[in-house]
Amino acid sequence: MQAERGRVLVVDDDRLNRTLLRVSLTEHGYAIETAEDGRQALAMLAAAPFDVVLLDLVMPELDGFGVLERMQKDETLRHVPVIVISGIDEMDSVVRCVEMGATDYLPKPFDPVLLKARVNASLANKRLHDVEAQHLSDTQALVQQLDVRNRFIKGAFGRYLSDEVVASLLESPERLNLGGERREVSILMADLRGFSAIAEKIEPEQVVALLNNFLGVMTDVIMAHRGTIEEFLGDAALVIFGAPIRRDDDARRAVACAVTMQQSMLEVNARNAASGLPAVEMGVAVNTGVVVVGNIGSEKRAKYGAVGSHVNLTARLESFTVGGQVLISDATLQAAGPDVLVGESLSVRAKGFPAPVRAHNLMGLGGATPSLLPVSCEPLTELPRPATVDLTLLDGKYESGQPAPAEVVRISAHEADIRCASPLEPLTNVKLRGSGADGLLPSGDVYAKVSTRERGPDGTVRVRFTSVPPDVEGVLSSRPRPGTST
Repeated sequence: MQAERGRVLVVDDDRLNRTLLRVSLTEHGYAIETAEDGRQALAMLAAAPFDVVLLDLVMPELDGFGVLERMQKDETLRHVPVIVISGIDEMDSVVRCVEMGATDYLPKPFDPVLLKARVNASLANKRLHDVEAQHLSDTQALVQQLDVRNRFIKGAFGRYLSDEVVASLLESPERLNLGGERREVSILMADLRGFSAIAEKIEPEQVVALLNNFLGVMTDVIMAHRGTIEEFLGDAALVIFGAPIRRDDDARRAVACAVTMQQSMLEVNARNAASGLPAVEMGVAVNTGVVVVGNIGSEKRAKYGAVGSHVNLTARLESFTVGGQVLISDATLQAAGPDVLVGESLSVRAKGFPAPVRAHNLMGLGGATPSLLPVSCEPLTELPRPATVDLTLLDGKYESGQPAPAEVVRISAHEADIRCASPLEPLTNVKLRGSGADGLLPSGDVYAKVSTRERGPDGTVRVRFTSVPPDVEGVLSSRPRPGTST
């Protein structure tokens, strides 16, 4: 299984960093080998093939810049994707890495979710490169040069950009020179909520069909708003507004795109229902800031993308969303125009930002033709008596404290009002475990996110479910709504 996922070489002089990277990637099925410095890494690359290299910059003997330089000079190594993972966060160092052929850049300490996504994307690019290399070896040299240029442009952009943009890039190939530039862009990240749990309950063919329904509809929406799809990350999409072509209304189009994407989930779920697939929900975040954009990679294989702390911030904001929600950063709100409609605001702490970042719950766009997010009006059923559960706070995917007693007072298929002694901050992830002993709720773990800022009159807070086991889901969806009988 590991050989199929790919072979990864971790290069870092710090033993702890090597161990953390090995553990983080081994659990996802990658074959991992490590090197303590640049010279050892080059020797290992010469002795055996690797699919991806994770490279530190500051090392004895030979640093990361030296490794990049030698790999670019070696015909057999220059196509191997290199993801730089370093504590050096100066923008000049990032640009230098990109110009020297690095595929991507992640700051230390790394985010495991983004690390996995970047490695997956690099592996896909590596395998596509291998296929192209085999094909191009059979063509004539003169035709080869023209074919490589056009294939890259159409392959990298044709499915994700409008014909207008692709034509512009074909007419001006200098826009595709390797390297990067600092540019203010608006970044949109969208992700299905609870998709992993859904994928475990249906057949592999159904998983693919569900993803194709979702991504097919979203691609049409994104292209209609002139966004650049940097990549699909499984059930997520990362989109840039403002590169490769900058427009004055980039931030506004990104916000409008997010609204339309949530509105289009009705179409996605209609398609799912027609195919016998479950309904899904999506969270979206939009952030505006300066990043490095450009063709990241080597002369033989590259992708157009963005790197920088604002990409990480967008992912962080998206992780706070619940199904049907859009969070936008304060920078996006200021850049998108005066008629952007928002609800409550919150402060978010993110890596690379010393102070909390202000974010807003997007309600829609005003103006002459308002466009509003769909509003869920699902009523909650009052339980005959509170159901006792154990509540555990989560930090990412991990428990961050001991279980505490809590009570479920009202419930629906997607939300619940709970009461507990401990204060719960908005957008906190929690796990609710019921024993089933009281006969009100079945046993099992339900994952949820706190969605209200203040306690209700009866001391409850509202949570929205993000992942529900099948047996629990069946009970929740079958509960009568207020005013109905059993």
